[in-house]
Amino acid sequence: MAAAPAPATTAVATAATRGGTSTCQAGGPVDVPVSFSATFGETVVQGANVPVSAASVTLVVPAGAVDALRDSGATSVDASAAVELSVTQQAGTQELTVTGLSTSEIPLPADGELRITLPGRVPPIAAGAGPVTVSLTSLVPKLVARGETLTADLACTADPAANGELARVAVTAPAAPPVPGVTADTPLLTAKFLVDGVSRIAKMGSDLVLEQGTFDAGLFPGDLPDTIRVEGELNLPKSAGYFVAFRFMPVTSDVELPQEGKATGTADISGGLFTPTIDLTVRVNLVVSDVRQDGVPIAVGANCRTVSPLVIPMKGQTSLLPGSKSTIESTFDIPAFSGCGVSEDLDPLLTGLISGPGNKMTTTLTAQGVG
Repeated sequence: MAAAPAPATTAVATAATRGGTSTCQAGGPVDVPVSFSATFGETVVQGANVPVSAASVTLVVPAGAVDALRDSGATSVDASAAVELSVTQQAGTQELTVTGLSTSEIPLPADGELRITLPGRVPPIAAGAGPVTVSLTSLVPKLVARGETLTADLACTADPAANGELARVAVTAPAAPPVPGVTADTPLLTAKFLVDGVSRIAKMGSDLVLEQGTFDAGLFPGDLPDTIRVEGELNLPKSAGYFVAFRFMPVTSDVELPQEGKATGTADISGGLFTPTIDLTVRVNLVVSDVRQDGVPIAVGANCRTVSPLVIPMKGQTSLLPGSKSTIESTFDIPAFSGCGVSEDLDPLLTGLISGPGNKMTTTLTAQGVG
């Protein structure tokens, strides 16, 4: 039976982890080490969101428990976790629920332990006055064994010893906005947003949770009354994807979405300059790297990407008021892949697994102010 890690937290305001031991039922009580991890920014400007990335829960099912599950007729497990956080600031304390943290039909290995990582997303944390303290208040894993004639909840328990402080983030005063110069290329305003997104990959039936990025939109005079022209710069960091191919094969990869030219379009301001209805087109390339099938590297190389950009329409009402959130739903196609493979051509494999129509994107824009 594997030994559980001692409850601990890593250095504050960087990569933080708290862990404990859950007791699950797999042919008898079994200790399952479980931990929650996330990376927090060291500082944040007052009024902005605390930078949080790489949120995940890790469970380790010991080899003996895997053998017991297999002997009971199980061939796979569904895994999820319920994680609650508290955020304490001068203004008080709020409770947050981490989303995601779920996957299904993870095949049991032929031997050895089963390590499961569940990517998740921490809701936005707006920084007020004073430091921001983030603590883990509840971590409850769930495992369900599945077989041809078997569905069994392993009744995993929580370990209160895992709870405690994760990060303490310093808050700095916001800088005064610069005074824009008056030139022909100067926008009337520049609206700044934090960008969160979840993309549903139609062929794989899986979600890609994007790491938080930024969108800076320049607002220029339009050609029609009550209309402005919009040009925007989108910056998204690399995101970690977890998918289940063919409904049984776990696949992980790093995903990047570099922008191809500026986002362009118009906005209707007949309802007010600070509540525009946008009609934009965003073009990004889809680049994948560090692809692994069940933990085994697949050599896709450094140039594995779609042959042309993804064209994502963004239409809907937004708000420029600081702290306000706007959610936009989009549908887009994923083109074929090119440049994939080091020793063999993997373009057909990636194209067959991922490319196609009917993919969904849910984008949340959190206004950070205008300048």
